Amino acid sequence: MVALNDDGGVVKVKPKQIEPLDHHRRSSRGRHHRSSRGLHSSSRRSLNHSSHRSQSGSSKNLMGQEVVATLESADSMFDLADTDGNGYLSFDEFEYYMRRHTKHSIEMIQDVFAMIDKDGDGEVTREEVRANFLKRRRELIEKQGGQVEAMVPDGELLRVAEDADKMFDKADVSGDGELTLKEFQLYMKRHTDNSDNAIAELFSMMDEDHDGFITREEVRRVFLKQKQQMKMNAGKGGTVSMAQLLGVDDDDMAELCDDVYSMFFLASLFTQSFFYALYVFFLKQSLIIMIAIYLINQGFPANSDVPTMVRATQFLLMPVNFALQEELVVTFYIYSNMYWDKAILDLYPGAVKWKFHLGNLFRFLDGLSFLFINTTLLLQATDILGMFLNFAALQFLQSIDNVALDLAKDGYLSESLEDVANAVALMKLPRNHSELLQVMDSCCMLVTFVILILAWLLMMLLT
Repeated sequence: MVALNDDGGVVKVKPKQIEPLDHHRRSSRGRHHRSSRGLHSSSRRSLNHSSHRSQSGSSKNLMGQEVVATLESADSMFDLADTDGNGYLSFDEFEYYMRRHTKHSIEMIQDVFAMIDKDGDGEVTREEVRANFLKRRRELIEKQGGQVEAMVPDGELLRVAEDADKMFDKADVSGDGELTLKEFQLYMKRHTDNSDNAIAELFSMMDEDHDGFITREEVRRVFLKQKQQMKMNAGKGGTVSMAQLLGVDDDDMAELCDDVYSMFFLASLFTQSFFYALYVFFLKQSLIIMIAIYLINQGFPANSDVPTMVRATQFLLMPVNFALQEELVVTFYIYSNMYWDKAILDLYPGAVKWKFHLGNLFRFLDGLSFLFINTTLLLQATDILGMFLNFAALQFLQSIDNVALDLAKDGYLSESLEDVANAVALMKLPRNHSELLQVMDSCCMLVTFVILILAWLLMMLLT
C-alpha cells in the first residue's frame, strides 16, 4: 500500500493493514478506483521504476511509466482516504487514513496535511495529492543521483494528465474504463479530419500492450510523452501539439441532443435505427392524440366553477409548463446555434440535410403537442391538487424518447442500435456565428410564453 512518511513522502505499508472497502460505493465515485492490490502494485512501480529509469537516463521512459504510476498511486491513496466520496479530503478523513497506515503523531499529521493543502482552505483535493506525490518522486530521484525531466515542471505534468483524463472520459461512452477501437474512432471522427487508416494507426500506437483496448494510463502516457516532445521541439524552434493531433479543441462545435430524433438523423435509410426512431415518435404521438381527444371531449369548466386561487396557480404554472417542454426548447436552440454541414456525410452517409430538418420537425411536433395537452390540463383544472397530479402524471410520457435512447445505448436491444445511439452521444455539429440567429431561440421562447399567457386570459374571458 501507499502512505506518506514524516516529510509527506511516499512510503509502502502492508496490504493487510487496509480494511476491505464497499465495492459498489467505491466504484460509483469515479474511475480512479483501485483495489488494494492494484494500489500496492502501482506504488511499487512508482518508486522502483523511478530508481531504475533515473540510472538509465531515459527521460522519455520516465514520462511514459514512472509519472503515470505515480499518478495512479496518488489517485489510489486519495480514493481510499476520501470515505464520503465528495472529491475532497477533510482533516478528519486524512487523519483517519494516516492513523490506519502510519504511526505518525497527531502533530506530524497536522503538519503533513498543511503542507499538502497548498491553498490553505482546510481541504485537500486530488490535484494537491497528485502534486505532492510528483514532488516527492522528483526529490527521491534527485536524492539517488538520477536525472529528472526538469524541462517539464510538475505543474505542467498535472495539467497534461488532467487533459488526458478529460479526453478519455469523453471518448469512453460505455463508461467501462477502456476505449475500444469503435469508441476511439467515433471520438476522433467527431473531432478531427483524420482518415480511418490514420485513426487505426494512432489507436495501435496508443494501445501499448496490444490487447485491443486503450486504458486511461495509456492515454496519459501518450499525452505526457507528447508534452516532453513539445518542450524538446520548442527548444529547437519547432512546434508539436497533441491537441492538433487529437483535435480536442471543439469550441466551435455544439453537441447533438441525446434523443431518438438525433438517432433518426444519423441513421441510414431503412435501417433498424431509422425505423426504431420512427416507431418511438409515432408511439408518442398516438398516445398524445388519444389524450388530446379525451381532453377536448371533456370541455372547459365555466369561469364561475374555477376558484380564484386555481386561476392564480394556473398563471404561475405557465412558465413551468413551457420550461418542461424540452423538445420544443431544444428545437429552438438547434436552429439558432447549429447548422448542417455536408462534411458529416463522410462520417454518417445517412445524415442527409432533409433528415436533419425532418428530425427537428418531429422533435418540434413532439414538444408542441405536449405543450398543448399540458396547457389544456391546466386550464381544465378546478382544484389545485388535481391540477398538480394531472400535470405530473403526463411527465412520464414525455420522457419515452429519452428512455428509448438509453435502452439502445446500453445495448439492451441490438448492436446496430447501440452503435447509432452511442454515435448520438459523441456527434457534434458546427456552431453558427450569426448574431441574428443566435437570438432567435430567445425570441421564439418569448413568443411561445406570450401565447400561453394569452390563452390563459382568453380562457377567463370566454368561459
